[in-house]
Amino acid sequence: MNPGWGQPRAKLDSKKDSACKPIAKVISGDSRYQPSTKLCSEDRVVAVNGGTVKILCYPRGKIIDIPSDIVGKQCLPLKVNEGRGCNVLQRRSCVIPKGPEEENKPTKVIPYGVVINQERPTISWSKVKGATDYVVRMQGNGGINWEATVKGESLTYPSQEAVLKTGQAYTLDIVAMRGDEVIDGSSSLLLLLPTDKTQELENTINVLNHLQQPLDELAIDKDAVYESYNLVNESIKVLDARAVSGSTNPTIYRLLGDRYLIANFPQQANEAYLTAKKLAQQVNNTVEMALAEAGSKMAAWTKDRNNSRDN
Repeated sequence: MNPGWGQPRAKLDSKKDSACKPIAKVISGDSRYQPSTKLCSEDRVVAVNGGTVKILCYPRGKIIDIPSDIVGKQCLPLKVNEGRGCNVLQRRSCVIPKGPEEENKPTKVIPYGVVINQERPTISWSKVKGATDYVVRMQGNGGINWEATVKGESLTYPSQEAVLKTGQAYTLDIVAMRGDEVIDGSSSLLLLLPTDKTQELENTINVLNHLQQPLDELAIDKDAVYESYNLVNESIKVLDARAVSGSTNPTIYRLLGDRYLIANFPQQANEAYLTAKKLAQQVNNTVEMALAEAGSKMAAWTKDRNNSRDN
């Protein structure tokens, strides 16, 4: 009998969390590991009756079927030429948006990032000193060309306007006004996820929702999936919900810091990293402590870069 068989699964998972950074999670089909068990790169899965094991591969954010093998040989990170797009943490090429604290201009806040999965997204932006109202314009394919004037710093997508089309890119302009005088404005890009990707995403999330696991673990899994589609906004929403609920899991806050950093909000990222580091120290989770520390340094570097760019 394998020495790992019959041991309490929670005890195994806790040991893995402090000993390594898990790269996968069992969904079904393994003869030894229960569903929801986290796996490190050196772990071996053994399929039932010579079949395959279904796992969530964190580096790819995908649910994949693998044969009996060492997990690290099957759940591989993306190659350089397979990059999902902008990722500050992995030093991939990025078009860096200006953060809301950098200038007295109405910089988009929500949706975070560029890629979205909502046909009628709620939009918010940074407050501009002296502004009496804001003009918001959305333009793009599919007959999208509307303008709205609002007093505050947020706008629910107008119900009378056509919805955004999947797979299409749109330009969002936000102009701060003082009466009839223009103070300043900003322009950003939004891309609605293609239909096939949206369906693929929904299927994966549905599988995760049916796993019996703690809410923090579900949020971590969903974040990995959302990140694989560059859906920074969805990642931040699901992780922030757990933070607001009072989670004490350092991984939740470290990942939240990662996503804020990708969205170019270094101050919020650093706050999340500091919380992650504090919680990791309390349970002696050396892996998360190191990751949070590295994240804090990256957040400081990003903030300095933003400041130097403005000078």
